[in-house]
Amino acid sequence: MFEHSVKVPRHYKIAANIFKKVSTEGGSLKTLLYDDKLKHFRINVLYALINETIKHAADIDKIFENSCILDKESRLDPWLAKILTAELLFGKKALPGKSKPEQTILSYKDQFEKYASEHQDDLKTEVVRRPRYVRINTNLLTTSDAIRAFQDEGYRFIRCTSGSYDDYLKQIQTLTEYDFTQDYHVKTMFVFSPNTKLHEHELYLTNQIILQDKATALAVHLLAPEPGSVALDMCAAPGMKTTQLAAFMRNQGRVYAVERNERRYQTLCDFVQKTGSKCVETIHKDSLEIKKGDLDDVEYILLDPSCTGSGMELSVHTYVDSTRLAKLTSLQEKFLKHAMNSFPKAKRIVYSTCSIYPEENERVINNAVMNSRKNWRVQDAKELMKGQWNNFGSGMYGVMGTKCLYAKPDSDFTIGFFLAVLERNTKSFKRNSKNEEADDPKSSDSEEESASQNNKKTSKRVADEDVAPEESTKKKKKKNSYIDSEMADTIQELNIAAEDNTTVKSKKKKKDKRKEHVESVLYDVKEEQENTDCNNILNGSDELVTKKKKKKNKNKKQNEHSEAGEAENIEGNLDATLNETEAPSKKKKMKRKQEEVEQETSLQDNVEVSEVVHKKKKKKRDKSSEMES
Repeated sequence: MFEHSVKVPRHYKIAANIFKKVSTEGGSLKTLLYDDKLKHFRINVLYALINETIKHAADIDKIFENSCILDKESRLDPWLAKILTAELLFGKKALPGKSKPEQTILSYKDQFEKYASEHQDDLKTEVVRRPRYVRINTNLLTTSDAIRAFQDEGYRFIRCTSGSYDDYLKQIQTLTEYDFTQDYHVKTMFVFSPNTKLHEHELYLTNQIILQDKATALAVHLLAPEPGSVALDMCAAPGMKTTQLAAFMRNQGRVYAVERNERRYQTLCDFVQKTGSKCVETIHKDSLEIKKGDLDDVEYILLDPSCTGSGMELSVHTYVDSTRLAKLTSLQEKFLKHAMNSFPKAKRIVYSTCSIYPEENERVINNAVMNSRKNWRVQDAKELMKGQWNNFGSGMYGVMGTKCLYAKPDSDFTIGFFLAVLERNTKSFKRNSKNEEADDPKSSDSEEESASQNNKKTSKRVADEDVAPEESTKKKKKKNSYIDSEMADTIQELNIAAEDNTTVKSKKKKKDKRKEHVESVLYDVKEEQENTDCNNILNGSDELVTKKKKKKNKNKKQNEHSEAGEAENIEGNLDATLNETEAPSKKKKMKRKQEEVEQETSLQDNVEVSEVVHKKKKKKRDKSSEMES
């Protein structure tokens, strides 16, 4: 190590120590950053420096191998050298101090830059160019004002494509140094080219813009709490998603932000105040200590527990200790089950991790949902994203895993991230609401008594777990007997209600029978009247027919006499003998013709009369049916 009169800036040393622990021990960057010893440092500056170093760690290793700097400079700390090189090549591109380590790295600057320019295709950063994401803090600045502010500085705003998600991915890869566009999903987020530096920007220093990766912003986007609702962030520090919740809800309603670590809690409080998140209520407490009755008004829950951080591109190490992974997964599952069971009004939970290991993701979701006894289900992330996403979970731990979402650096150009959206089933939600009505504190004398009752119930549950099995079985029998008595009371009430219903139904049946009897009598009387009318009509029709026949016979006879007279006048010269022989045959023929004509006329008259009678019957029946209806 160097010992020189000019000391290395302290934040470089601290960044090098944290980078070493993350790389060799697999520690969490967030946990290490919020150490009590770092109270006087800007956490965001350290985070950006370490993040940039580990993101380009593979490139720096190649550069060091080519230059042989670690072999030539044996007294140079390799972790500090990587921090300084990242700052020189990928960060501020300058080293302000005059210490011996800084001067050593500066002496290799030309060699480093030459190698980087000649081997761009081999460098990881050129293969996967992750853009710079900026979230507009709409509590202090509107998106339209933010666009104007960047345009005034010379940036060119490119409208987001209206095509598919794949079209958007191609668009953000072609952004130049002074281009920016709006994100495809999160409309309060802007996308800049990868090399854009905004750490010293005025909007960033005044917390009007927040440097936040798109993958983490998707958690709030999918939780989607309505303005005026109540949300809970169970692991809130440093407050990125908490303040995004407040902005998403337009500062209307309430956001509970819970953090147990004191140092992280102070950072959370400061960030909430600076960002103007007025609807946020911070709570210095462990989320697992929140019990039923404490925050019963919570409707939406955001859970981002501690994880390996394997998706943050901070995984320079390629291994994860199995014991550490087992501890993390058990803790994650415990948090998720607590979120499902301790908040009766909760209807949606978003579980997220910055991990790519399925043990921390799909397995935790599958175990927790299976344990919920169908009270919760996993929503299909593909449907929530309207089909505009490419990476989803696997079925390694059940079908539920395929409904989860992954964000991957190589295809989505974000950090590695996992998301699962859980929704309470409507039946269980109704059951909980009924139980709340039954346990309404208005029925008790005061709120303190209701709270004490809840505490007694929880203490009894804990006691039951510690009591011997015989005593627990006795208590179960008492509970079962109490339940049986309640069931008997309810059955009696149901029987009484059923008897009342049967009496009402019997009365209705009697009334209906009476109505039917009266209607049948009226119908018989009407039929008799109709029959008598029909008979009278038929009799009258017969008299008419006979009268018509007599008239026709008279007319026929007259016609016959006239025809006979004409025949006699015309054939007056015929012999008397012929007249005597032919007369009787003609008379017979005329009689037959007369009889046939009379039969045809009588049949026609009968048909006409029957049609008239039939029509009258139809009219009367239609009238009677209308009266009945």
